[in-house]
Amino acid sequence: MTWQKEGWDRLMMLLEDNECLLADGFNQSLVGITQGVNPVAIYDINLMVNHLVDQHEMTPDDAIEHLEFNVVGAYVGEKTPMYVALDFERLQDHVKDYSAHSSDG
Repeated sequence: MTWQKEGWDRLMMLLEDNECLLADGFNQSLVGITQGVNPVAIYDINLMVNHLVDQHEMTPDDAIEHLEFNVVGAYVGEKTPMYVALDFERLQDHVKDYSAHSSDG
């Protein structure tokens, strides 16, 4: 997802106004804010996996495991961000593609 500067600035203002917690190092995976009584930041888990694979040289399996253990599984209070798979099949393909390549070698 690519943000226009005005949209990004507005999102960041809403997150700050609502005292939302953010996932360190994953701004490129931030996709929005929930509506309602307790707004929280929303992250696309697929973009987070891609970031870890591209920037930290992790395998997709390692990235998913890292996120599940260290990020998604961490409850830090009522303002804990929400993590969604906007394209669930793509998340599953990360695992399938890596598994197919790793068995070739």
